[in-house]
Amino acid sequence: MNNVKLPIFILFALLLLSCKQEQKPELEKNPNNGPFFGIVPTEQPQLLAPELLTSPVTEYNGTFSPDGKEFYYTTDVPQNAYITFTEMLSDSTWSEPKIASFSGEFSDYDPLFSPDGNRIYFSSSRPKGDNENSKIWYVERTDTGWGEPIRVMLTGEEDNEFYSSLTHDGTLYFNIWSKGDIYKATPTDSIYQVELLPEIINDGGDKGDPFISPNEDYLIFRGYDDSIGRGDLYITFNINGEWTSPENLGEPINSETHEMCPWVSQDGKLFVFASGRSTEKLQTAPLDPIKKVQEVNSSYNNLNLYYTSTDFIQKMKQKHLD
Repeated sequence: MNNVKLPIFILFALLLLSCKQEQKPELEKNPNNGPFFGIVPTEQPQLLAPELLTSPVTEYNGTFSPDGKEFYYTTDVPQNAYITFTEMLSDSTWSEPKIASFSGEFSDYDPLFSPDGNRIYFSSSRPKGDNENSKIWYVERTDTGWGEPIRVMLTGEEDNEFYSSLTHDGTLYFNIWSKGDIYKATPTDSIYQVELLPEIINDGGDKGDPFISPNEDYLIFRGYDDSIGRGDLYITFNINGEWTSPENLGEPINSETHEMCPWVSQDGKLFVFASGRSTEKLQTAPLDPIKKVQEVNSSYNNLNLYYTSTDFIQKMKQKHLD
């Protein structure tokens, strides 16, 4: 067969096409661009930014800043629990996860942004390093990063406080693990007035991980009563000042494994939670920058972060309004 010379513009077009095809796998490898990782919430739970976050160790307590450009969560390894984070860069990609400036020495967990994004509330074993003495702390945003941790004075030294969530007026919801109950703390002039939530919520087995909506119109929490699996997520609505009987969120959010740590974005569209449903053997790459992670053996059925849309909230609420 005779050689055929192609026109130069056709050769140039073929060369460009070849370059684009070579770049495509790299783009697919890092799809998490833009605020909130660029995800579109769906009704079926999906792993949250697995290329960045998912690993063989335990991840839970995910919280975005209100603008969706920062994401903080807990990384739990056998030696300790760290508050870790990733942030959106100027090119809309996200940084590799690393330990937050206010974490790394003591066992720290449960980060949640305040509704205005200027504080992160979290639980910590500091200064004793003993989880039995966990208390609620916060850090405040400054011009140069996060300030020094400040303890929120809520209960006595004997109580172990976990998982703080706030309303727009500063009312704080949290749980005391040893008592298995959820509380609310209303700010007054210089202190918090702490009260136990009604029996309709706290009745039964251990309750915890309370996420209160900023308008205080619903509460999602972790519980074990009539659960599908090891532990499930439940919702109760504040209607005309009265809380409804808690309802299991059901499948597909709850599973035969363990679900915990609910969180809803400030725009009310994205639901993030932790689940042990993964049966995939995961790689350590997303956590390579974090100290000691390489010492952890690969495994699965630990907790990972998932997301769905929040459509289920209004659907479940509507039943109480009809």
